[in-house]
Amino acid sequence: MSLVLLLLSTVPLPTVEQALMLHKQGQISHTPRMQGDYWDEGHSYDVLDYDIDITVDIPADSIWAEVTITLEALSDDLDTLPMNFHWAYTIDAIKEGTRDLDWTPVVVDKFSVMLDREVAQGETLSVAIFYHGKPAEQDGLFIDEKESEGAVTFVDAEPQGARHWIPCYDEPSDKAVFTQHITVPADYDVVANGTLESLDKSGGWWTYVWQEHYPQPTYLIVFAASKEFVTRDTFAMVEGAQVPMRTWMLASYDVGDKFDCTPGIVEYFSEIFPPYPFADEKYDQLHAPIGGAMENTTCTFFNTYANWGEDWSWVIAHELSHHWWGDWLTCAIWADLWLNEGFATYCEVLWWEELYGQEGYDDYARHIMDLYLDHGQRHPIYDPPWSDLFGTTTYKKGGSVLHMMRQVLGDSVFFAGLNEYAWQHANEAVITDDFQNVMEAVAGQDLDWFFEQWIYGPGHPLYEIGYRATPKSGNLYDVEFAIAQTQDRDIHYFPFQMPMEIAIYSGNDTTIFPFIDSIGYQRFTIEVENEPDSFILDPYSKVLCEITYHDDIDDVPNVGVEEPGINLVSSPVLKADGVFTNELRISFSQPGSQTVNLSLYDATGRRVASIYTGRSTQFNRIYPLASLAPGVYFVRLTLADAGSLSVKTIKVR
Repeated sequence: MSLVLLLLSTVPLPTVEQALMLHKQGQISHTPRMQGDYWDEGHSYDVLDYDIDITVDIPADSIWAEVTITLEALSDDLDTLPMNFHWAYTIDAIKEGTRDLDWTPVVVDKFSVMLDREVAQGETLSVAIFYHGKPAEQDGLFIDEKESEGAVTFVDAEPQGARHWIPCYDEPSDKAVFTQHITVPADYDVVANGTLESLDKSGGWWTYVWQEHYPQPTYLIVFAASKEFVTRDTFAMVEGAQVPMRTWMLASYDVGDKFDCTPGIVEYFSEIFPPYPFADEKYDQLHAPIGGAMENTTCTFFNTYANWGEDWSWVIAHELSHHWWGDWLTCAIWADLWLNEGFATYCEVLWWEELYGQEGYDDYARHIMDLYLDHGQRHPIYDPPWSDLFGTTTYKKGGSVLHMMRQVLGDSVFFAGLNEYAWQHANEAVITDDFQNVMEAVAGQDLDWFFEQWIYGPGHPLYEIGYRATPKSGNLYDVEFAIAQTQDRDIHYFPFQMPMEIAIYSGNDTTIFPFIDSIGYQRFTIEVENEPDSFILDPYSKVLCEITYHDDIDDVPNVGVEEPGINLVSSPVLKADGVFTNELRISFSQPGSQTVNLSLYDATGRRVASIYTGRSTQFNRIYPLASLAPGVYFVRLTLADAGSLSVKTIKVR
């Protein structure tokens, strides 16, 4: 039925091919990784600032650079600085002030700087790294040395391409401000993140200084240079002030008019979310020959040669919305990428609601659900396998989760929760627990049941339903329904608990019956006036699911009654990494669904972190704990009626 409605809709939607161009799966390494293996080896420092001074000899396809990294020590035993960099470059020197430092050889994309002195916790220090070379032909810096029409030199770095052009700590949890001094041959225009602080056009080399004042992850540090850029300026009005906006298109292919909708999208998102976070900088959009589009902070890249359709506003809305969900708030680890991409996908739906009203919202929400059902993998949204990090599950199922949450909570609570989440965690790196905690506080209810099945559980429900109508006195009928969840329990969560609706059609009359489906099989009866002609489960596509209809209730398979949360574990079990650096994986299981508290204690018995409170029966999370001092810790699980369990873990640096 949803397919028929979609075909009859007058609301335009992007094609499957267009929608999938937003996914960045082609940019990641295809080296096999284990699920959860995001290889963040940890660090006992916090990067505060990157000062990048780079000369790009475009005709020679080479660079000379100095990157000064200012950081704060997070422990008293910091003696080496583990960093990421690419082996293709030659490191010429590393200095702390005038003092020369030693370093280990770069192996693939890692090396360490030896400080050779004692560093106190809280101390701020700066290390300058001098290097030169030719960029490798992979994500990072792409130099187009040809003098051909439309040549663009640019950086494209998500997820781990920053290490391919600058030495850095290349994990999204460590956000920092940065300045780029970019020197290029004369006649090249350069655009980058933030604001243009200065421009020197003397001689045969031009130097641009761009500064980003808000902390960002390394994958969003970019610039683009071309002789072919033409620009046009406009602005959006946010809280009575102008936000400067510029498009940088190719003279040979100027499609700047496709972006005329951008000011309206900025203003709309600034109404339903907090105001545009980078209003005192800018919002620029430019052509770069990347695979699709990329939300680099204040400097969004688009491949304008790509087929985005007649109306580009859906993809513009997606990339712009990242400036709230991805740039202002950034997923701390790649396991939580849905906090970036699922949110941006849902913002496409919200923009279609603004353009086309309820019909636009309904059609686009159904559209992203169908894309997941047709193209997504059945692993959980959280902690996906690296091979599917930027897959349809992250984007489309992630967006569908927000659509369902809005139906569960209602508009006022849902949008109040999003705004509170943004304000509480502005300029921070976040994990899913941060989002859940805020939404629970605003809603005043426990949402463990929702997150456990939709974020941490795999797949989606497969419903089978049938009905039987029995006449009563007068024109009344009893309509008995049988509904079962028949998904493969090795692939999908079971059973899902969701508020559902059935629409019963009797001539020109429609009866909407709400109910909660939370068991494997159930029957219930509804009284209606007039003989029913037909019915639809989930008529407004509020739930991500597949539905099979039967002509009679006896055709619906009886899979048995199982209450949600039933766990075959007979006693609670707690596990944690025995040794960790930056990220600690914790898992537990418990019988029933009693309230538990999960906390981290140091060796003296002092609680240093409250990790989780809720009623999960199966729990598996990764927690970024870079700021935690090295030492011995204990993870303690306290159960409401069964005492507590503890396991030892050691943070090694």
